[in-house]
Amino acid sequence: MKNLSTLVPAVVLDWAGTMIDPGCLAPVVALRTVLARHGLVVSAAEARVGMGLAKKDHLRGLLVSHGVGAATEELYPALEREMFLQLEHHAVLVAGAREFADWLHAGGVRIGTSTGYTAEMIRVVAGAAGRPAPFMMYANALRLGVWPLSSIVKIGDTPSDIAEGINAGSWTIGVALSGNALGLSVAETAALEPAERAVKFVAARDSLRAAGASFVVNSVADCPPVLEEIAARIKTGERPLQ
Repeated sequence: MKNLSTLVPAVVLDWAGTMIDPGCLAPVVALRTVLARHGLVVSAAEARVGMGLAKKDHLRGLLVSHGVGAATEELYPALEREMFLQLEHHAVLVAGAREFADWLHAGGVRIGTSTGYTAEMIRVVAGAAGRPAPFMMYANALRLGVWPLSSIVKIGDTPSDIAEGINAGSWTIGVALSGNALGLSVAETAALEPAERAVKFVAARDSLRAAGASFVVNSVADCPPVLEEIAARIKTGERPLQ
């Protein structure tokens, strides 16, 4: 669509599972590694509960569920150290992410970010490529100089991403297959039997729809036509559902 940026001036992108780290593996591996060192064995599925929250909040929620919430302050420094190691290992772009960013730049659409990573963690992954409160969305709007929030689109792979966008009054796009919703690496996804693949893909998409996403796609590679549809809807006066 010509002049896309006049209707959709900005998108706010999540990082892990959306633009980098296919399968959103770094946080899961880091959490399980640190907890195992302290005698607490958790499954990958357990580690994914709360994904998208700030990492200390994510850790606290996991520990509380095991009755040891008081250990959060003790374990968080170890989690941060492990996260840096895992981020460097998993900082690989999602297929189509670079092309999507180029498409946004070509259309004059500004790019912001909100994430559960700390600023130091972002510096690790940026070379490769508080939620669900809306405050990071507000900060993006201020720094990018764009408004209203109902013209901005939040894109992410977790219910926290979607809730953040909804709470800010923005459109939301959930990416189902590249990140936490599916929770599998590229190789693991390719190895699925067809019947199992179909079931897991449906469940991943449904989880983001249930979170209230305006749209659900497989990955950011599928976002351009959705953004054009959002622009067309905005042009007719439609606003994101709250």
